[in-house]
Amino acid sequence: MKLFNKVAIIGVGLIGGSIGLAIKKRRIAREVIGVFRRTSTLKKALKKKAVDRATLSIKKGVEGADLIILASPVFSIPGLAADAVKYAKEGAIITDVGSTKGWIVGCVEEMMGAHKMVAFVGSHPMAGSEHAGVEFAEGDLLKSAPCIVTKTARTDGRALDKIKKFWKNLGADVKVMSPASHDKSVAFISHLPHIVAFSLAGAVPEKEMAYAAEGFKDTTRVASSDPNLWADIFLTNKNEIMPAAKVFEKHYKNIARALSRSDYAGIVRILKRAKSKRDKLRDP
Repeated sequence: MKLFNKVAIIGVGLIGGSIGLAIKKRRIAREVIGVFRRTSTLKKALKKKAVDRATLSIKKGVEGADLIILASPVFSIPGLAADAVKYAKEGAIITDVGSTKGWIVGCVEEMMGAHKMVAFVGSHPMAGSEHAGVEFAEGDLLKSAPCIVTKTARTDGRALDKIKKFWKNLGADVKVMSPASHDKSVAFISHLPHIVAFSLAGAVPEKEMAYAAEGFKDTTRVASSDPNLWADIFLTNKNEIMPAAKVFEKHYKNIARALSRSDYAGIVRILKRAKSKRDKLRDP
């Protein structure tokens, strides 16, 4: 089902490439254009068939596009939005895939001001892996994945509806939230787990890593993620991450305190509560 004639993706890595593959697989647009910074990545994306055409020029990439997707690291998104607006056609919609929304949406909406020719709707498809690069892109990466679409007082209703439909047609489970609500939620369920994984991987002495088995590998898998990407995310959502970290610290200290007292019943009680929460999650 074609929703758009031309879709431009700026930043065709794991997520951008997976979106391109999904659009093509589900025939949601007539043409997918990729915009790149490097020729090497451009060639990989074409080889992967994540895009139909590719360019190093934002101007050439977004001209005539009905939908422009910003799939680059968080700190770069507002600047790319400003560049895209210059060349976007009237009626175009811009969205992004950034993992924080308050900072991104605030910056982009302030930049666009009273600009009515182009609409912006913030998005966060919560899918991915510890790998980076278009070579790891998958056409079904978004299937059944949560995707949060943000709504503010400035959000255009028609654009919002179209973006919701777009992500649903890619197979995602779409929810609409305010940027602030989004950032509070992902601080707990995405950002804090990454901090814990990075911290645990950093805490284990190098010589002990030789004996690491599946439990350690599962727990620290996301610590293999791109450090630059996650530094962007942590810093742009620090106001929500810091309170979440204090909650985690409290629970960790409860276990440590019970352990120091050899309180078997107390440890079991704490672990049971945690297990009960985890057991309610549906694994894929």
